[in-house]
Amino acid sequence: MSMVLTERRGSVTVLTLNNPAQYNALAASLLGDLGQALDAAIEDSDVRAILLTGTGKGFCAGAQLGGGNTFAAGEQIGASMRASINPVIEKMRASSKPIVVAVNGAAAGAGVGIALAGDIVIAARSARFILSFVRLGAALDGGTSLFLQRSIGVARARALALTGQPLPAEKAEQWGLIWKMVEDADLLNEALAITQGLADGPPVSIGLIKSQIDAAWNASLASTLDDEASSQSRAFVTEDLREGAAAFVEKRPARFTGR
Repeated sequence: MSMVLTERRGSVTVLTLNNPAQYNALAASLLGDLGQALDAAIEDSDVRAILLTGTGKGFCAGAQLGGGNTFAAGEQIGASMRASINPVIEKMRASSKPIVVAVNGAAAGAGVGIALAGDIVIAARSARFILSFVRLGAALDGGTSLFLQRSIGVARARALALTGQPLPAEKAEQWGLIWKMVEDADLLNEALAITQGLADGPPVSIGLIKSQIDAAWNASLASTLDDEASSQSRAFVTEDLREGAAAFVEKRPARFTGR
C-alpha cells in the first residue's frame, strides 16, 4: 500500500501522507512515494494546483527513528538525505504549480521542512511545529535552517532550534511562519478552497511569481528589477494576461486557460 494517497478533485491533486501509526514519519518508502506522487502531479497538464496534508493525529513526525538503520555512519546519513528528502524539498520549491500544505497535526523535525516547502501553509488549531533536532543531539535538516529564518527572523528561528520548544499554530500564524490557522474541523475545506482558487488562476503568472520570490531572496535590487522586467515580458505575451485585463475592465471573473 502506498504511503501517499493521491486523489484528483478536478484540476487539483490532493496528496495525503498515509502512515498514521508512525505519525507519517519520513521513512524511505514514504519519501519515495511522495517524490513519485509529486512528479506525477507536476507532469500532469490537467493538474493546476497541489494540496499536501496528512492522515491521523500528526502531519509529519520527521525522521523515522528505531529499526536497524537509524544510527548509521554520518556519511551514510548524508548520502541518504541527498537521495531522499532533499530532492522532495527541491521538487516542491521548483514546481511551477502552486502547492498548498494543510498541517493537520504536529509537524516535527524534517516534517517542519516538508510543511514550509509549500507555497501557502495553513494549520489546524491543534497543530504545532517542533524543531526536535536538538532533543536528539542532531543538526537541522529538511531546509529548516533556511525556511525558519526567512519566515520569522533569525532570533526566533535560533531560539526555536536551540530549545526545541513547540510552536503552537496560533503563534505560528502571529509570527508569520504560516499563512493562517483555522479550526480543526475547517482545515480540509479551507485548504481545498485555497487550492482550487489557485488552480483557477493564471498558471504562467503563478509560476513566474513563485520563481521571482525565491530568486529575490539573495539577489541585489538591480538584479531583481531586471528579473522582474524579464518575467513581465513573458507574462505579457500570454492569452491569460489579455483575458485578465479584459475581465478587469468588464468587471467579471477572469477565465484563465493556461495559455
